[in-house]
Amino acid sequence: MAKVQENWRDVIADRLRERNKNESARFADIIHYNNRLFDAAAKLRQENLDLKIDKKIRDSVNATGTGGSSTGFATDVAAITNAQIQSLEKKVLAQQEELTELHKRKGEHSQMVINLNQKLSDLQRLLIEKERLLAEKTALSVSLKEELDELKASHITIKDESLASQLRANAAEDKLRAVQDENTKLLNLLMEYKSRDAEIMNKENDKFVKEKKARIESELERAIRDIPGPSSLGPDLDRFDVDGLPEGVEFKFDAHDGEVNAVRWSPIERIVATGGADRKVKLWDVGKGICEQRGVLVGSNQGINSVEFDTTGSMILAASNDSASRMWSVVDHRLRCLAIT
Repeated sequence: MAKVQENWRDVIADRLRERNKNESARFADIIHYNNRLFDAAAKLRQENLDLKIDKKIRDSVNATGTGGSSTGFATDVAAITNAQIQSLEKKVLAQQEELTELHKRKGEHSQMVINLNQKLSDLQRLLIEKERLLAEKTALSVSLKEELDELKASHITIKDESLASQLRANAAEDKLRAVQDENTKLLNLLMEYKSRDAEIMNKENDKFVKEKKARIESELERAIRDIPGPSSLGPDLDRFDVDGLPEGVEFKFDAHDGEVNAVRWSPIERIVATGGADRKVKLWDVGKGICEQRGVLVGSNQGINSVEFDTTGSMILAASNDSASRMWSVVDHRLRCLAIT
């Protein structure tokens, strides 16, 4: 673990040195020439100082003249030289301080150059990142634009398909309307044909009923003619109870338009139900000494041939020639049930 830690520290240190080298390499020539300029300036200052000292010495020598003694000359030169040397040393110290300040400024400028290089590197990295983001955004914009173009094309296609579907739907509705109209016409025609068939069948039934009625009347007439008179009965007539034989007609009424095919008494009331060829069942109240019509039960498509009350007298069942049986309520005369065989 320690080895791995040292390794990554070494790697970081190497990378820092490499980065410092790369960043300093750009300004190495500038720094080198700057140092050379400072060195040349210092050398020139020193030479200038030496020349100034030499000049002052010569000027002092020339000012004293050649007439003095050598001892006085030496003393004067020494005094002048010591004073000048002290002043020159002060100037040298000032120049050295100035040189030190220049070196200090040089270091500051170098540090400033490094900082500027660091900022430049950061800005370059930021610029690279921004350029990368810009490239990504550009690519995303291009892809979104392509997707938008595809969606527009798809929208146009869907719109055209919707228009075509609408046209097909309109055509189908027109066709359906035409078929419905034709169906209505055919239905009306079918109802007309059925109505005609029903009229033809009713006519045939009426004809059949009339023929049957005529045949029955003919048979009844023949049967009446064949019955012997009272004289032929002889003494056997005394065997019958004369009070039990009907002596006359109690009620006589026209129950139906045509033949009466069925008659039935109610089990609980003095009500008579009759069914006839006119496709109706009629109820007659005979309990008050007169015959009154109590109700008409309709709904049959053919003539009624049989009627029957239930045990409570509240319902009545009738069978007709259309192969159907129907049940009505005696109270409200409403059709309750229909059975087709």
